[in-house]
Amino acid sequence: MHYRTLIAAAIAGLGVATSGIASAQSTTSTTTDTWRMPYQSGFWGHAGASAGESKLKLGCPSGASCDDKDTTFRVYAGGKFNNAFGLELGLVDYGKFQRGGGDTKGWGLDIPLLLGFPIGSNSSVFAKAGVNYSQMDVGGNPALVQTGKESGWGPRYGVGAQIGLTPQWAIRGDWDRYHVRFPGTKDDVDTLMIGAQYTFR
Repeated sequence: MHYRTLIAAAIAGLGVATSGIASAQSTTSTTTDTWRMPYQSGFWGHAGASAGESKLKLGCPSGASCDDKDTTFRVYAGGKFNNAFGLELGLVDYGKFQRGGGDTKGWGLDIPLLLGFPIGSNSSVFAKAGVNYSQMDVGGNPALVQTGKESGWGPRYGVGAQIGLTPQWAIRGDWDRYHVRFPGTKDDVDTLMIGAQYTFR
């Protein structure tokens, strides 16, 4: 699928950028375990973008043809309360799925809390849990699917890991499940993404 080409291009671009940063960098920074709040200076410390594959968990209507996978994108910014706990704000495009003679598409605004385990200065594994505001648009044959628009809040959770290339740049992978609202029902959209993250130091 074409999303693999996009991911490969993003990683290649990241490699070029990080090689330049690594050659120019002459200092390293240290982290502390002091608590910071989102309204305090120094809390918001990283931003990134990812792309990958999404899968719609909503079933296919009987007698209809469906494609429940598409390309997904997410951009985000976040910070850390301390070395273990963090917070992110993200904007995600779930993709466009063919279902019931039409398209099911949507986007979401997600706010996850992160619990991570640092591995070195810019690598970690982490779990995520929080809320997601989704806006879904369902088209198609009204005899097969309930069409229309639906929005609202729901839970979201996931896991991820990042590998630091320099003290600032990292490659990051995420798996997430978003519980979203559709006309007349609720169900999940799963995403698997890889991308680049920059940490401000």
